[in-house]
Amino acid sequence: MAISEEKTKLVHRLNRIQGQLQAIKNSILNEETDCENAILLLKASQQAMKKFGEAYIQDHLETCFKEKKSQTHLEADVKKAIKAAFNL
Repeated sequence: MAISEEKTKLVHRLNRIQGQLQAIKNSILNEETDCENAILLLKASQQAMKKFGEAYIQDHLETCFKEKKSQTHLEADVKKAIKAAFNL
């Protein structure tokens, strides 16, 4: 089964987030005290995670719309996705 281009993009986003988190971890382990850099790393990883979440939910909803035949099931899935998105 081939991975879609959208799924590949999601994985690339996660890889970038992992890199940002690794940089934060390294700064802690190396006891770097550059406060500005630490704040920038945290902000970048937070924003990247937010953007990933948006892209992931969008991809999931598009998949639901394509696969679901029953309006009732589709409506229930959309409601669950919206509730989950706002409970993050």
